[in-house]
Amino acid sequence: MVAMTERTSNACCCVMPTGTTARAAAIAIQHYDRDDQGELAVLTVLFHTETEMEDSASYADRLEHALAAKTDRMDNVELKQLKDDCKLFQSAFQGLYGVLLKKGLIHEDPYKYDLKISEVTTPPEGSFAESEKLDQMCIRLSQYESYLDFLNNYYQFSIDFMTMGRIKRLASLIKYFAFTQFTDNSPHVNTRYFSELVSLVRKGTDPLSAGIVNEGLLQLDKTSRKIFEVLKDLSLLHKERCKLELRRIATDVLGLKRDDVITHQEEAIRKVRQKYAEVAGDKPFYPELAAEVLKEDFSSEGESLRDDIIKHLEVAELKGKGNTVERNFKTAVLEGARVVIGIGFQLEDAVRKLEENQALLESMDRSMLTKIKRALREMFGKKGEHVIHEVEYLDPVSSERKNEALDYTAFSAEVAKRAQSLVALVSKTGAAYRRMEGSTEEIIYKFLAKSIEDLQSYHRKLSALDEFYQGVIDDPALKTKIRNIRMELGSIKNAIIKGNQKRHEYISQKEELEQMKRLGIKDA
Repeated sequence: MVAMTERTSNACCCVMPTGTTARAAAIAIQHYDRDDQGELAVLTVLFHTETEMEDSASYADRLEHALAAKTDRMDNVELKQLKDDCKLFQSAFQGLYGVLLKKGLIHEDPYKYDLKISEVTTPPEGSFAESEKLDQMCIRLSQYESYLDFLNNYYQFSIDFMTMGRIKRLASLIKYFAFTQFTDNSPHVNTRYFSELVSLVRKGTDPLSAGIVNEGLLQLDKTSRKIFEVLKDLSLLHKERCKLELRRIATDVLGLKRDDVITHQEEAIRKVRQKYAEVAGDKPFYPELAAEVLKEDFSSEGESLRDDIIKHLEVAELKGKGNTVERNFKTAVLEGARVVIGIGFQLEDAVRKLEENQALLESMDRSMLTKIKRALREMFGKKGEHVIHEVEYLDPVSSERKNEALDYTAFSAEVAKRAQSLVALVSKTGAAYRRMEGSTEEIIYKFLAKSIEDLQSYHRKLSALDEFYQGVIDDPALKTKIRNIRMELGSIKNAIIKGNQKRHEYISQKEELEQMKRLGIKDA
């Protein structure tokens, strides 16, 4: 392509090769003028066009693919390792704690069993008088051990369970004592006094206790660093998930202009917040993440920022992991059962949101007859009639849209009851889980298979109800109050996939064993 403009004294020629509509095309501008001797002089200036950025929707698709791969990898590899590291961390701490108790440097907290724990948190961090040092350290060390015990016995190490709030609490617990900089002159009061107690053992005359302490400190330093690395990756994953959701339901829909975003960023964030609230309801909005999304989509450095994010989410190939065969069949099927058990909380959330949507739908019917019927039912203490909704869903077998008359009342009660039964199994120390754990692998397999079958049915019907409420509630005043259950549906789908993986793993192991027996291999 050649563009030329002629004037009396000089001419300007702009030349751009074909095919340069890529991200950084160069334009060579040759300016012809006469020098002092009347000869033509050529001055060439290179300009670069503004980087042509990938549109936000395309990047969102790329990001979603990267997040899916990273989520699968973290659930199956990193979070399992995190669970092992947390147990190792607890074991190393208990070694130190036990030595201090044995040496009489600290004593048991008499109120240890009065501590009621419902969530991971940290012992007190404030300062105290020198005269209270021993008592305070005994209390704090005892509580720290209790919180580690709660973490390893009650936490589910999965993406959906490990929310940003739990990540922060876990990070705070691990760094409560700074084992990566464990010295007597630490600026952190708890670390400093704990280190002073440990130093008394290390400088003592008992080499065995000193060896246990030194090995424990080395292990605590090593495992805490590994834990922080996984938590950092996990935080990035949740952060980018949230930003992806912002793109899908707000920034991509608003059609923001680059110049407006750059010159009036606060106004752009306000619009994003407003749109997000309309769709997401009472879910928290993070303006700093909205600012990051706008920067990645509209700033001159957006391309490099996006590439860095995708690079950090890339899944590296595992090496040397494919040659061992797990022979513990019961472990495989129990892991699958744990996956479907963990979805109980999401089922509860889904039912609660749909109940709110049903209440919105019922509030639209303000006829006198309806009010009278409702008043009479309440007066005589009778339950309401079953609510039937005509819903539409995609049949996974035929890939066709089908209609179904769904008994919402019965279905919501069934899902709520199933959710409660699953939640009751969450605690590994609970009676319900212990009974299941003590069952035969055949019984556990039947539980897993039935749970997967039920979850598939629930997912289909919950999806249909979600679409139904989005379409039937058309009152503008109520439209913004509709609760969607996309996140819960995603969690249920992931549980089905992972539960099925464990189920097929169990089946293939059993089949392999039978095949080896048929071949007469004694080691089978």
